[in-house]
Amino acid sequence: MSNSVKIVAPESPAPAPVKTAPAPQAVYSNVTRVFATPNEVVLDFAMNLNAFGPMIEEEAQIVSRVATSYDGAKRLWLHLTQTLQAYEQKYGVIELDVTKRVKP
Repeated sequence: MSNSVKIVAPESPAPAPVKTAPAPQAVYSNVTRVFATPNEVVLDFAMNLNAFGPMIEEEAQIVSRVATSYDGAKRLWLHLTQTLQAYEQKYGVIELDVTKRVKP
């Protein structure tokens, strides 16, 4: 008789499913309102269909509100500044006066 013992490794468990968070909802905004409290900076992003004159009888609708700390707001400001500077270096100055953007 043989006294050999066969060692069998236990079956590895099935890999755990990867949990992913749902993608955040993307929204478009053409108006931003900024206000502050002693502890936070609050940004309201809105959609105003009358931004360039009366077109529809509807007030601007807030589509998203973000409250952040002052250091978070400063980081946002730095990132936005860098992003806009890079854009303007590549494509030219962004004209804020819409009447100057209109081609005759």
